[in-house]
Amino acid sequence: MTKKISVDYIKEHIACIILITFMGIIYIYNMFANKPWYDELYTYYYFISRGPIYAAIHWPVPNNHVGYSVLSAFLDFFGNPYIGLRGVSCIAAICNLILIYRLCLNFMNKWFSTTATALYAGAFLVFRLAFQGRGYTLATTCLLVAILAVYKVSIGQCFMRNYVLFAAALTLGLYIVPSSIYWVVPVCVTGGLYLLVQKRFKDLWHLVFSGIIAAIATTFLYLLIWLAIGANLLSKNPESMFYGISQVRIILKVPFAAAKTGIDYMLATPYIQSIDRLTCIKTMPDYLVSLFGNYYDRCGLLLFILLIIVAVISIVMTIINIRSRQGFFLHLFISCGLVIVPLMLMVQSVHPYLRVLSFWAVFLFIGIVYCLYVFVLKLTQEKAQNILSLALAFAAIIVTAASCFSSFYKSPLATRENEIAMALAELDDPHAIDNIFYTDDFQKYVIKFYYDYAPNEVYTLEGADYVITGPEFTDPGNEIPEWPVLYGYSPEMISYVKDNMKEIASTDTYTIYRK
Repeated sequence: MTKKISVDYIKEHIACIILITFMGIIYIYNMFANKPWYDELYTYYYFISRGPIYAAIHWPVPNNHVGYSVLSAFLDFFGNPYIGLRGVSCIAAICNLILIYRLCLNFMNKWFSTTATALYAGAFLVFRLAFQGRGYTLATTCLLVAILAVYKVSIGQCFMRNYVLFAAALTLGLYIVPSSIYWVVPVCVTGGLYLLVQKRFKDLWHLVFSGIIAAIATTFLYLLIWLAIGANLLSKNPESMFYGISQVRIILKVPFAAAKTGIDYMLATPYIQSIDRLTCIKTMPDYLVSLFGNYYDRCGLLLFILLIIVAVISIVMTIINIRSRQGFFLHLFISCGLVIVPLMLMVQSVHPYLRVLSFWAVFLFIGIVYCLYVFVLKLTQEKAQNILSLALAFAAIIVTAASCFSSFYKSPLATRENEIAMALAELDDPHAIDNIFYTDDFQKYVIKFYYDYAPNEVYTLEGADYVITGPEFTDPGNEIPEWPVLYGYSPEMISYVKDNMKEIASTDTYTIYRK
């Protein structure tokens, strides 16, 4: 779709433009108003705030979204931590609504396209990730760019830019988070099967070649990480013959050993843990109901049933419309997405964190709306079609808008993190803090994000001038979380702090002490 944006075009699509503008405002507001939680603060502290080069070659934990951190590090140069941490995600969230609408317009009228866009925007999991400093929303952008590029190729626009966009989207998606493989496979299968059925073997080869280029590019980007990780581990391992040698020398001298060590480390610390295969298969329905319940509260079972119905209808319609370009393409895309993803989960024997499958909302809601669109076209007359189209679009918009203002959608992402920030805000000058003993894994990340400051950290109470204590300090019966880790809580610590330090700021749960 390459229509020129004009006054007439804006009038034609005003409903979706209003929806996207409204959601953009909501995203931007929440980007600043809903304070960041632990994973975001960790990402900002260790990667984004240290610049794009550092972010590109460091991977200490499996939930580091490398590609997202690299892009965000450039935005962080503007000096606002909220923009640096969440700006890329917020921009991507707005782009996703535009791209879904553009994709749907190729197959449905503007009202059904608006309905699909609104249903996606209103999904709780999608909404919450839209303004978080995590890579899932940007990965969904890559999914949509990739499938739009494939669609343009499918209708004969076999230009170099579409193949480049396809390859770039796959590369960036996998570089952001490896779990993007769950949408990469369905998108590639969609394009490959479509061109194969149409017997367009030359175009199929070009698409396959673009995928190969994407695989090579992705491997190269991760190779930089593997080399850096491996060299670091070899230089710090007393049993290694390279102990104490600079990492650059190790990479230059034994690049294969460094890369292998890095790969082994990454594979040994997977983000998504496997479970027993039989258990995985048996509990898959419950897992999917839980996932869909995080799309729309109390609608998990309904959406699971709709998933099955839409998947069956899409497969049947794919076969029926095998010679029809447009109908065949979208039904094929929906079928691949709704069928291949669960199969991949069962093959791998995994139930990923629900946020990993936030992208699946694209397949699900476009599938539901498109099947409904086909049903309405076949069983109703034009006047009834127009009325139903309009009613569905406005109903979806109202549900989405109402959801955005609900307490459930507005609930804070952070708890302990916010308490620490409130305690620090009571100080005349938080930058005066130095020689601090951290009692949990939240505190230094909060100080860095809100004050762009990293005080000297000490590892003994005796050497500390400042201590920030959490709820466990005043209530030993308070349940201590397994993660993030808490340090030093004991009767001896409590006694030392009370005898040797003075309280200078506090909230209901956190207290700042100074020697």
